[in-house]
Amino acid sequence: MSQASVIMPTYNKAEYLKLTLASFASQSVQDFEIIIIDDGSTDDTKQVVDNYKNLLNIQYVFQQNKGRSRARNTGLQLAEGDFIIFNDDDRIVPPDYIASHIDQLTEQDERTVVIGWKKNMLSILKHRLPFSAEDMLVLVRQNPEFAAMATDVGAGVSVPLVTEEHLNPYHSERVERYTTVDGYDSFPEIFAEYGEDLKDFQLKWVLGTTANMSLHRSFLQEIGSFDEQYKGWGMEDTDLSYRLYKAGGIFRFCSNLVNLHQFHPRGNVFQAEKDFRRNSFYFCNKHKSLEAYLFYRWTHEEIELKTANHILQLANHNESVAEELTNLYAKGFASGREEL
Repeated sequence: MSQASVIMPTYNKAEYLKLTLASFASQSVQDFEIIIIDDGSTDDTKQVVDNYKNLLNIQYVFQQNKGRSRARNTGLQLAEGDFIIFNDDDRIVPPDYIASHIDQLTEQDERTVVIGWKKNMLSILKHRLPFSAEDMLVLVRQNPEFAAMATDVGAGVSVPLVTEEHLNPYHSERVERYTTVDGYDSFPEIFAEYGEDLKDFQLKWVLGTTANMSLHRSFLQEIGSFDEQYKGWGMEDTDLSYRLYKAGGIFRFCSNLVNLHQFHPRGNVFQAEKDFRRNSFYFCNKHKSLEAYLFYRWTHEEIELKTANHILQLANHNESVAEELTNLYAKGFASGREEL
């Protein structure tokens, strides 16, 4: 039985998945399994996985477009490791990634939830990738020829910048050349505001995403699996993180436990936004808590994060104030909102 189980849903990202698997093949420890749940891919995903079955302990499951929550739940049902590590199919990991997650969990309370750091990186240059001006500046500074390359690349053209050969064995210099800035899902602005320990931050659970997170399998079994009522993009991992918090989860943030999110073409952004609004609406109706209502307002730009945090600080010091505020925000949430 493996010590750790990596849960990795995938859908039509074969060219990025092969780089992710190449990086897992370079891990400093071998006592882990990867459970890949293919949610109906029509590309070369199966062939990519087959190519790595001699290098990695992989379980592969195909399901026909049943969604993110079902995919992760399927993976969890198959997992044998004492520790569960969530890592997305498009996230490259350094050689000490598995060992670092295991070390953090071994040294801490069984209710510890380890949340790693996420950075952006460019593995395959394509036309109109969604990187920011800041990402571009870093790429040009580290690769003076990059500006001309980015300008010349046309529609339908792919230029590999980091290959499987660069990742197994792991060539850190090559990877670092195309690594850019902190990912938005590392929430660097929150750490800048509240400090590395987030001592006075009341919404630590919002930082927990399945992009780079681990915990004891026993704790996860105690609080239950992913809610399959979340459809499309977003919120299923936030819901899990919130339930971990309510069950006494201890969130441990590790800025040196990094994985790298590969830039790739975006899907339907309008649909993703619609999914998120619907799912966050369901989240509030499900939990009916002050934290949920404030989270909804923050993510929909109806309240500043600092204000939401201050409200929760007040509520946490006085039960009657907490009850009054919960009722007030519940009425505000219900008023004038329709389920999408």
